[in-house]
Amino acid sequence: MKNFSLTEKTLPGGLRTVFLPRQEGQTVTFLVLIGVGSRYETPRQSGLSHFLEHMFFKGTTTRPTTKEIAEAIENIGGEFNAFTGEEYTGYYVKVAADYLEKGAEVVSDILLRPLFPQVEIDRERGVITEEIRMYTDTPMRHIWHLWNEAMYGDHPLGRRIDGTPETVGTFMRKDFLAYTKKHYHTQNAVVAVAGRFDEAKTHTLLKKLFSPLSTGKATTPKASPKKIPQQRFLNEYRKSLDQTHLIVGVPGVSLADERRWAVELLTTILGAGMSSRLFIRVRERHGLAYMVRMGSDSFTDSGTIATQAGVRTDKADFALKLILEEYDRIMQEPVEAAELTKAKQMVRGRMVMDLEETNALALFAGMQELLKHKVQTPADMWAKIDAVTAQDIQKVAQELLPAELRTGVLLGPQKSTRPFTQLLGI
Repeated sequence: MKNFSLTEKTLPGGLRTVFLPRQEGQTVTFLVLIGVGSRYETPRQSGLSHFLEHMFFKGTTTRPTTKEIAEAIENIGGEFNAFTGEEYTGYYVKVAADYLEKGAEVVSDILLRPLFPQVEIDRERGVITEEIRMYTDTPMRHIWHLWNEAMYGDHPLGRRIDGTPETVGTFMRKDFLAYTKKHYHTQNAVVAVAGRFDEAKTHTLLKKLFSPLSTGKATTPKASPKKIPQQRFLNEYRKSLDQTHLIVGVPGVSLADERRWAVELLTTILGAGMSSRLFIRVRERHGLAYMVRMGSDSFTDSGTIATQAGVRTDKADFALKLILEEYDRIMQEPVEAAELTKAKQMVRGRMVMDLEETNALALFAGMQELLKHKVQTPADMWAKIDAVTAQDIQKVAQELLPAELRTGVLLGPQKSTRPFTQLLGI
């Protein structure tokens, strides 16, 4: 990208910053990422990272109510939100460029001066419990909980990010205070600013706003299990569903694995877009599914590759057979030049379109700095992707997709799972 500009600096005290100025726009995103998520939790703490994210919006010493916090951003026409993953938690505002100082001040306020009132904790339990139930009742979401359980078992990566009603029901104010003290400090934080702003003024602003942020020792998550998957097949029977939802996949690659560029192209060829092999085979030729797609997830020390589909229950085993045949084919036959070129163009095009948004730009660089302590530019990534050959894709497919590594998860009203386990060779 010609307009990609990057400055990385560490403030006194250890807070890392990533600046991505883009002066042709009219907005700016201010993002704070904290290096803690669900994989840092003990079984008793399951869901605490996510619950804590909610609680930062429940009042500060300067803005005692949720309404005051929300209005501080909405009164200037901004967007304000947060998110929790396995290895990170993020808080951001996106505002018109003239309001950067105000937006940044509000984010720093919720992180540095939270109240965590017990009455709000008790009230929010109900909100999060309903969120858990909502996602459990949404098959396209819930099947991913089953997939993570199959791959990682009782490891934190195998547990839900939002926890369970039982664990959520136990958290008290002292839990939030202790967890914040342990994880929310300069060694675990990155601030990313993207869009229209003055770099020098913003550095001065950050020194002022975040000087109260405590220093601390960087925390590390529990290492991934040595054996992945933990289970090669997992089924949840739900008579009430009219469709069978399935995921089939394999252990993948970590963020540090150089094969991830070939994996990105592999999953694009197989299951990204309406011209992908799986879309054509499963949906267009056989009409078995509305949705079929493939992708990969990478963590700092592990990853997964998975195909997801929602299919006709009476044809679910046939759909799985077609998916596995496409796995076999890409292992056996080199990708043709035209298909490889198309996949590279798709990856590049998606990145260009995504990074037009300042919030995506801040997340793109901020997450790399947080998890890898180094930011690769889009040009760096494109060079890596362009260098991938058909032979590279075939090799990584042969390494990662063999039949003995394949794992399957089912959610639906199927009466027998034997056809699926036979196809998986279990």
